[in-house]
Amino acid sequence: MPNQRPVVFRTRLHYGNPLFGYVLALALVAVSGTARLAWMQNGDVRAPFILFYPAVALASFLAGAGPGLLAVVVGALFSCLLFPTFPEPWSWIALAVLGPLVVAGFAHMRHIRDRHAAIARECARFRFISDHVSDWIFLAGEEGRIEYVNRTACSHLGFSEEELAGRAIDTLTPDWQRAGLNHLLERCRHGAVLPSEIAFERRDGSPLQVEVGCTAVRAGEDIVIHVAARDINERRHIEEKLREARRWESLGVLAGGLAHDFNNLLTSILGNASLVRDILPQGHPAGELIRSIEHAGDRSAELVRMMLATAGYRPRFSESLHLDAVLTGILSERPVAPNIYVRAQVQAADFKGDRRSLETLLGSLIANAAESYGESPGEVVVAIRAEPASHAEPGDFEEGGVSAAEPCLGIVVEDHGCGMQPEVLERAFDPFFTTKFMGRGLGLPAVRGIVRAYSGRLWVRSRPGEGTRVEVWLPAGR
Repeated sequence: MPNQRPVVFRTRLHYGNPLFGYVLALALVAVSGTARLAWMQNGDVRAPFILFYPAVALASFLAGAGPGLLAVVVGALFSCLLFPTFPEPWSWIALAVLGPLVVAGFAHMRHIRDRHAAIARECARFRFISDHVSDWIFLAGEEGRIEYVNRTACSHLGFSEEELAGRAIDTLTPDWQRAGLNHLLERCRHGAVLPSEIAFERRDGSPLQVEVGCTAVRAGEDIVIHVAARDINERRHIEEKLREARRWESLGVLAGGLAHDFNNLLTSILGNASLVRDILPQGHPAGELIRSIEHAGDRSAELVRMMLATAGYRPRFSESLHLDAVLTGILSERPVAPNIYVRAQVQAADFKGDRRSLETLLGSLIANAAESYGESPGEVVVAIRAEPASHAEPGDFEEGGVSAAEPCLGIVVEDHGCGMQPEVLERAFDPFFTTKFMGRGLGLPAVRGIVRAYSGRLWVRSRPGEGTRVEVWLPAGR
């Protein structure tokens, strides 16, 4: 059990500025001495030192023990030098005895007042700090009843401070967790304990997993139990995201390696098929078979490019591209369904990069937006411009970031189709995840990989029944 150091009260000789204290003592003695002189001039030559005691008390309380003792000494000198009659012996005895007693008493009263003011300041500072930390803080008595709770715990649990004051802390946990919390509190009374994970209940009954640590401190004859708790749900969510990122990174490396080797095999297959087609005479029955092989090879090569894009592969070759021309080529080579109208809002923009990567990015975003309408008619808006990106809101998907001072190229694709549920949006960019009956699940993952390869920013806002807006921002200088 930690021992608390005893509080020692000492009467200090000086408080604040000592010079002010001594000047105050002299002024008070001068005033009281002048009053005594006036008293004596009225006929009472036996006026005692009683008028000096208020000056001694005020000097001791306002300035400290040192100025109070100075007031005693100066009062005696004042009487010896200025009074027409020498004070009687009993006045000197009273001054010698009562003077120091008055000094000690009133100086100690000042010390107590200052001590209480310091304790109040420390309490206010402790409350301010504890109310603004991210952890929950409880102070409980030996029986486990809450004596203090900080604002963070109240906001997370949904209770007010008045509702939690005096309440047993184990009543904030489910029935099946109370024994574990009580056991933890019992062990902390006999020494330090390691933090444990315990479930708490909010006001509405929803569970909340927290990490709880407690320490017992002896305060005089009482024992105060300090309980600190931390919400670990967010930490677990971050750890899960980190594990997921590592898992997909490993999968991306695997997909990239397989795609690279498979691409080499496809090059051999398509090359030999082309040679065989050239060797065969025109009109040979095997020509159709060769064309089927080449068509399957082209589709396989496109799949390989999508896998490489998903893995974050970026070709080293870059060229200066006119994005309006690239978009026009995609719309002509990859026409969308007849019920979909694509409206282009393209500013004249040049970008240095890989043509196939940008074609894959634009084609995947347009195809995904067109498929959101199903069989219903709809419009897909494709905009290419250089404007500041939108700000993310809760429920949006956001990844990456670009400097505000860095010139960027913005690609915005927007539709008003079916939209996505939050759980679907969260997994929309995972490889091979698709909500369509027929689909490879590589369109949006390829977009994500390309954005990563260019160190850009990807932002998606989608609401069920309201449509989807995708913004891609690629740094122009990379």
